[in-house]
Amino acid sequence: MLTQPGSRKPDYGIDAPGVVRVLMLGGVLLGGVALWLLIALHLIWLAIWCIVWAGVCLGEALAMLWTSRVGKLWEIRRMLDCLVLCGDEEVLDVGCGRGMLLIEAARRLRSGHATGVDVWSARDQSGNSPLATQENARLAGVAERISVITADARQLPFPSERFDVVVSCLALHNIHGREERHRALREMLRVLKPGGKIAILDLAHVKEYARDLQALDAGQLVLGRPSWRVFPPLRMLLVRKLPASGEGEATATASEAQGDTLA
Repeated sequence: MLTQPGSRKPDYGIDAPGVVRVLMLGGVLLGGVALWLLIALHLIWLAIWCIVWAGVCLGEALAMLWTSRVGKLWEIRRMLDCLVLCGDEEVLDVGCGRGMLLIEAARRLRSGHATGVDVWSARDQSGNSPLATQENARLAGVAERISVITADARQLPFPSERFDVVVSCLALHNIHGREERHRALREMLRVLKPGGKIAILDLAHVKEYARDLQALDAGQLVLGRPSWRVFPPLRMLLVRKLPASGEGEATATASEAQGDTLA
């Protein structure tokens, strides 16, 4: 049977698929051990302990699956709402993966363009590849508004002050070592135009990102509180780069808030 155009939806894969598999396998094994302890050895309390931890493992695995498919999209849309895009921006998505953030940004662009870069690690996201991202963009109807490039966040292949907006979702924590993450943040700031915006959504190191960007004199920073609508909880960081000298604030400022916008 032929697939009708528009009948398929983008498939953004599963984040940290290895972790999800381990949690599910651990839950199943602990459940089996609990049954053996209960039936063969009549060790009720030990069986109950195994059942509890089996439930924890399976619950975390299901929560991570739900976040990958649904919850992350909610948080991405909330982050893009905070950016208040006009529709003509040049947007860069650092660590775009299969394109959920990239495509959601492209949906909000009229004459602008969204570029995604990634090293395409299947360990970080199942089925991660540029072809998968391009296919998702086609299915979402925004293929002409996006492009994808293989590149490392620590060495972006773009001239300085190239983009109006730089975004990243669940990517920077995969870079090992604070100094290496600092290099990626420095590159994101380098390719951003004066007065441009950075938005980062991640599950770890977000306070570190805020401190490092402040040390780089990035400009105005807004650090959101952890969102417990997803698992693991995600935290958002919004940054506005200082305008050219004489056009705005001379020093960086930081605040901690929930739901602020960088209009």
